[in-house]
This record gives sequence, structure tokens and C-alpha cells, in this order.
Amino acid sequence: MADADRVVLTVPALGEFARTVRMTAAELASRAGMDIEGIEDVRLAVEEAFVFASEHIMGPNVTFTFDVGAGFVVLEVGPLLPSCDDDGPDRGERYSRYILESICDEFELVSDDDSCHIRLVKRTV
Repeated sequence: MADADRVVLTVPALGEFARTVRMTAAELASRAGMDIEGIEDVRLAVEEAFVFASEHIMGPNVTFTFDVGAGFVVLEVGPLLPSCDDDGPDRGERYSRYILESICDEFELVSDDDSCHIRLVKRTV
């Protein structure tokens, strides 16, 4: 997306860092001009993406790349194991996917031979 600022945040894949990522996401959604509902959607999306990533993480850290512009936030989360797009039986994972598909304008699992990542897009209404 054109005219976007990029913010990259790499944190240990530990639950205690979820708040750091949520707070960063909320601030960036605010900068994108989102209302309180949009900001909360972005916060929830980041939290669910963190949960999903924790199940498929390749290493000790997870990277959140935010592209932020007027009216939108694009988030990519990874690197994840190449099998992240498999339909697993895990109920929590299915729930996270359902939430992400419901609150984001776009949700995609992108994979190649080496890794996978989550791509989310949220726009202002």
C-alpha cells in the first residue's frame, strides 16, 4: 500500500510480551485515523495473531511488521513454520483464525517452502 510508514517490532515469543505488541498496535491504529472500534479491532487482531504465531513459531522471537498509512494498518507476523497454513485440529487455533477473519478486512496465511507468515489488513470504515 502506498504512502505507508513501516514499524517493525521483534519480541520474544512469550505471552508476557503480548501487551507490548497490543499497545504498539493501538498507537499505530490511532495514527492511521481509526476510531475507538477500529483501534480495538486492531488490538484484538494483534493479540489473536500472537496466539496463533505462538503455536507455529520458528524460533525464540516473533516479528510484527506494521505498515501504517491514512486509513489503514497492514500487519505481517512471522516467521512461522511452513506448515502454519495446514488445517490443524487445535480448537484454540481455529478460534484465533475465526476471530482474525471476522475483524480484519483481509486475513491471509502466506507460505513458501521455508516459512509462513500471517498478513492482516484493517481499514477505516
